[in-house]
Amino acid sequence: MANADLTKAYDSVKTDIANLLGWFECELDKQPANLNWAHVGSLSKIRTDLVETLSFMSGIEQDMIKDGLAEAWADAEIKKETQA
Repeated sequence: MANADLTKAYDSVKTDIANLLGWFECELDKQPANLNWAHVGSLSKIRTDLVETLSFMSGIEQDMIKDGLAEAWADAEIKKETQA
């Protein structure tokens, strides 16, 4: 019985996290009417918090995650250049 409760609780939290990630996608699709540097600062804070959270969840060092983000940017630039 305790194992079933544990599994149910685990699955419930996982589902909540998945739903929150979907909510993040909806929020990221929005563009403020009067974009300003405060919006950039807010998203930068969120990015920092997400890197910290992913590091906590995965056990991967934050610097490794940041390096992965930098590589993704470099790959996107290379792809952009080859398409031009």
